[in-house]
Amino acid sequence: MHDRTWEIKQRINNARLQIPAFNIQVEELDALLTEAKGKFKHLEMAYETNPYKDTIRVQLKKLLAAINTFLESFVPKLVTLTENYYDYDDYTFAQDKWRTETAHPQFHKIFAHYQDCSVDMVFFDADLDDFRGILSFVKKQEGKYYEEMDTLIDDYTDLNEQLADFFEAVEKFDEGLIMGG
Repeated sequence: MHDRTWEIKQRINNARLQIPAFNIQVEELDALLTEAKGKFKHLEMAYETNPYKDTIRVQLKKLLAAINTFLESFVPKLVTLTENYYDYDDYTFAQDKWRTETAHPQFHKIFAHYQDCSVDMVFFDADLDDFRGILSFVKKQEGKYYEEMDTLIDDYTDLNEQLADFFEAVEKFDEGLIMGG
């Protein structure tokens, strides 16, 4: 049980260490989108006779390309992190099932027949209490993992919807901005 709990803790910690970097990337992507929205608004307001309209158009195209490049690099990594997160549910369910169906019944047998066992029950009980404390800590870490990943997924989902709406509006305004024209 100790080894399995340590393995769970390592899996949680390894995943949680990645989350802040992804949050920073979501913030950077949001900043790119904000800048592109400002440039797009400027382009929408520019008169045909505005001598800077072509410059604004080029600047917006560069921002759109930067967003696409960012997404091409970022999204596959986020997908992998998210798949691992969803796989964690199956993994932890299997671990909990093993603990409930295999480990706990074995402990009950030891407790029921402690007089026949050559186990120091005081030590065994103390070790079990220590394990419960560690497991409680791991479960708290797990709760933080769920919370942090849910927040990351929600933040990116919201941003992705904004990106889709923005790209749709740009395409309606001038398909050439999206298509490279």
